[in-house]
Amino acid sequence: MEEKEVRLFSEPLYPSIKPNSLEVQLVQSKPLRRLKHLAHYGAGSLVSPVVHSRFEHTVGVWKLAAYYYPEDIELRIAALLHDIGHLPFSHAVENTLKFNHHQLTEQYILENDVFAILHQFNMDPHKIIAILNKPSVITGKDNILGIDHLDSFFRDTYMAGTLEILPKHILHKIRCTSKGIDTDIETGHYLLQLILSDHKLFLSPEMVAVDRLLAEAIKLHFSVDTMTKQEFARLTDSDVLAMLKASPSREAKELINTLLFNPHKFRINQHQTGKGYPINIRKIYSKVPLNDGKPLTEHSQKAKNIVDDLQNLSFESEVLITS
Repeated sequence: MEEKEVRLFSEPLYPSIKPNSLEVQLVQSKPLRRLKHLAHYGAGSLVSPVVHSRFEHTVGVWKLAAYYYPEDIELRIAALLHDIGHLPFSHAVENTLKFNHHQLTEQYILENDVFAILHQFNMDPHKIIAILNKPSVITGKDNILGIDHLDSFFRDTYMAGTLEILPKHILHKIRCTSKGIDTDIETGHYLLQLILSDHKLFLSPEMVAVDRLLAEAIKLHFSVDTMTKQEFARLTDSDVLAMLKASPSREAKELINTLLFNPHKFRINQHQTGKGYPINIRKIYSKVPLNDGKPLTEHSQKAKNIVDDLQNLSFESEVLITS
């Protein structure tokens, strides 16, 4: 295998893992390359330094799967394909437009680009879909942290500058079991603190507000445009920005230009007055690592306190645009 192919999987957080030929072909396919152009952080990537893509996250989840289960090729492939159904700007507009990226992922696995590569290597796409459609080490089981979100919290905090220890230096303290991540109490506390740190930025009113405003601009655009939801789902972030900047809707153009170039004009009201766009937290993460096979919160009051701090991030407010 050529060095340039191995470099396709290079990233800073985990030990180097050598891909097999199937994985190289998949990562070079259009559905995987599209992930390079989707912000993992949603619209927050437009106003913050957290700008990694779904592609880097996908490589990270694949590396974790290959690190813990090097011989489980189906799991490795499932990790590589788990996010190919994401919309532009990831979760930012998924609820607004009534999409389910898990369903789109299944659909894209069965389409020509990915299906043909899997078939070439005698890999059954339906087995990959089955892995992705049930709780696994990727998602975690029974409210336990899995490798998908583990990478998200590592990578988000790394990009935000709040990650103190590179994951490659603590992976030896973490086991990946059939239920999910299992580790010692001290490392478990560290992981929960990363989750809390990530949520304090990602779920801050300012970040939630830009997601809401992007979704609002897209809704305004669709009120005067004939593009179908299915066509929109296959766009990249840059496609969406170009679409909105040239939108027939004056309001959509004004919103996206303010979001891109004048985000200081956004103001958060702590209470909903009806004068702005209502915002609230869509979902607060509640999964925890295991310690000796049991949720860390059963061993540690500190872990319970961190989970309580997470739940206390909830808010109901609104965003206004000032002149």
